[in-house]
Formats: sequence, C-alpha cells, structure tokens
Amino acid sequence: MKIAVCAGEKSGDVLGYELLQDLKQNIDSVNFIGVGGSQMESLGLKSFFPIREISYMGLIDPLMNIKKILRRRQDFIKFLKDENPDIFIGIDSPSFNSGICKVLRNDTDIKTVQYVCPQFWAWRYGRVKKFNDLYNSIFSLFPFESKLLEKHSVNYTYVGHPLAQNLPTKINKEDLKKDLDFSIEKKIIAILPGSRKSEIKHHDKALVEFIEMYKKENPKTLIVLALNKESDLQGGLKEISKEIEVVFNNTQNVLAACDLAIVASGTATLEAAILSKPMVVIYKSNFFSNFILSNFFLKSKFIALPNILSQEKIVFELRQNQVTGREIYDKSILTLKNKKDISDRLNSLRDSLLVQDPSKFSRAIQEILS
Repeated sequence: MKIAVCAGEKSGDVLGYELLQDLKQNIDSVNFIGVGGSQMESLGLKSFFPIREISYMGLIDPLMNIKKILRRRQDFIKFLKDENPDIFIGIDSPSFNSGICKVLRNDTDIKTVQYVCPQFWAWRYGRVKKFNDLYNSIFSLFPFESKLLEKHSVNYTYVGHPLAQNLPTKINKEDLKKDLDFSIEKKIIAILPGSRKSEIKHHDKALVEFIEMYKKENPKTLIVLALNKESDLQGGLKEISKEIEVVFNNTQNVLAACDLAIVASGTATLEAAILSKPMVVIYKSNFFSNFILSNFFLKSKFIALPNILSQEKIVFELRQNQVTGREIYDKSILTLKNKKDISDRLNSLRDSLLVQDPSKFSRAIQEILS
C-alpha cells in the first residue's frame, strides 16, 4: 500500500509521526511518500520539500508568501499524480491540503482524507458544506466537532486525540525534575512562547516583562523557557535567558514537571491540558491578521483549546493588547490560587478525548483500510 501524506507544520508532524508509526506496526508493505518534518522523516518519509516553506502563521504572513506556497502545492500535486498513491492524507494545514484534495478528487481515483477537521466551527462555518466534495473522510479529534460533522452529514471518523492516548497520567515529578536537572524543592513555571519564530517575536516583550516581575516577587521559583530549537532563542528572551533555565526540544517533559504554564495558543495548550497543568494562554499576532480574523471570520468566543473543547472558561486566555507582563502575572497568581479546581476540570477534559477500541487497529487505520 502506498500512502501519501502532507503535514505543514510541527504539530502536524507530531500527529503524522503517530499515524505513520501505527501504520508501519500494523500493515505489511506500507510505503510513505509526501511532505513531513523531522519526526515523520525518522520513520522513512523523504519529504518532498521542507515544511518550513509552507508553515506561516495568521493571514498576512501566508499572503506575503502566497506565490511560493502555491508553486510548492502545484509541484506537489504533479508529484502525487505521477506517484499515484492509494490514498492521500492531509494532516492539519487544511488551507494547503484542501486544494490538493480538490484536484485529486476531480482528476484521479486517489482517495482523500483530512486528518484534523478544519476549524469551520471557529471561522468560515460555510466550509462544512464542501467537505464531502473534498474528502472521502475526515478524521475528527474532538467529540464536539464530531457532533457538528454528523449534523451536516459529513463523512467522518472520530479517532480521538493521540496525545490523550499517549501522554502519561501518572508522573513522578521528582524523577522528572532530576532527569531535567532541576531543583526538586523549587516550584516551576514553564514558558512556551510558540513554535514559530513569528509567535515568539510577538510574545517576546510581554514574557520578558512577566519573567522580571515574577522573579522579583518569587525569587525561589524556577522559571523554565521551553523552545523547539536553539535558533528560536531570540530578542529579549535571549537576553534574559541567562537568569532562567532554557530547555530545547523537550516541551512535554517540561510541562509535566511544572506547576504552572504560560503557553502560546496552539497544540501545546492541549498537551498542558492532558497533563492537567494549570495554565495561562496567550495569543498575539500582527495587527492586520488579528483585525481581519476578529471582525470578519472568527466565530468562537474562545481561543484556548481547553476552553473551546469544554465550551466554558477553564483557563485564562489573553489576546493581543491583553498580552502584557502585568496581565500574565496577575492571571498567573489567580490560576495558582485555583490550581486544584483547574487540574480537576482538565482531568475530565482528558477523559472525554480517550477512545476505547476493541480492535487491534486504531479507528484511523480501520478507516484507511476500508
């Protein structure tokens, strides 16, 4: 079986890694082609091009690079037509992958799957009407969106979120702190400013202000900055890094060891939620992207995944001008005061994302084979 995949950013690469690993372990003679990051490449995928070439945040950055993105997509579609895989699986990045699926459905017999439902419930709700024309199936990660897909008679399979299946529920924090070379006695605040350079840049000033403020009032607390790679250490965070701990490529362990997390909106908030970690979620983008999204497209009242999934405010979320050192500090203090209640509510959220399946195959593999 030849399976084509396309993940356009780090979170998709993580999901793709889980899926490809599952497929390799359970299906004989499976061959992967397509686009992915370092994790998917570690399983034998030779990426058609580096995912950084299509990984852009917001609305303005993609528009500024639209020619390059469209050229890459066109080249990739030609590659897929030549290779003629049995199935194409777009992993997240729906704006990029939907165009591929449209051409494949019209011009070939290649089956198309979108792994991670496009967030039509948050913006551009009308897209849901076109899903059956684009995809043979959508792999849904969350129960609430599955209900909406069913309401609109969309072909979908609820597969749950692999993070809920795989992240440990019981953690020995002392052992974890020793492995990370952290002091066992100290409380830990983890800072996750984002996976893209543009995110880190937008959050930089406020996070530096927060670190300075918190260190002054709580000198015994260990503040840990968690980044994907050394080149992400830039701006004011680079300057203040000498006064805090910095950890690269070990986000989940840092989250598991911490008492509170300051997290950029995205997949990391789900990781923190599944680990039942109290958090403050931040999101800041350039002015024009935020203006267009907020005034013309955005329908969800929440931006933090834990709040979106539960449809209620479990954790504080700060947007745009709210993202200041003072606001992050104040919300952190309030969060720590309600730490147990928040952790209990996040535990319940994790349970809702688990899928118990009697088959030796995951629901994703069952659907792919069918």
